[in-house]
Amino acid sequence: MKTYDPKKYTCVFAGVNLNKGLADGTWIKIAPAAPRFSSKAGVDGEVVRTRRHDSRRMVEFTTMQTSDVNDRLSSIFAADIAAEAGEGVGSFLLQDRNGTTTVEGVAYISQEPDLELGVEAGTRTWKLELVDGDATHGSNADSAAAV
Repeated sequence: MKTYDPKKYTCVFAGVNLNKGLADGTWIKIAPAAPRFSSKAGVDGEVVRTRRHDSRRMVEFTTMQTSDVNDRLSSIFAADIAAEAGEGVGSFLLQDRNGTTTVEGVAYISQEPDLELGVEAGTRTWKLELVDGDATHGSNADSAAAV
């Protein structure tokens, strides 16, 4: 039997541990920015496939509005906006310590979260762009057999 455990993931951006104060539900989504292949068909139906070398990935992760991670990321984003030399660029790592899934590369905060306030505590969704990203969509190890 295989076991998925969301607490067994390491997620770090620019030295900030993103595993603290994560929201319930889908806490991270990583999607390719563009397809790796495209195709075109000619008038006679001949198809040509073109390999694209765009390895960017879009990363969205959601924290509770009360998470200290928001303060750290706000500081990184503000420094990046104020600087002339990419102060907000840092390494990104997502790793399943209970399996083989990994995503890593160089990233920056591409968009700060929308601010929503309500009767109950809400969430903040941060958006990063991962450049030169590598991803392995792995599996999870078998759990020890129950005795």
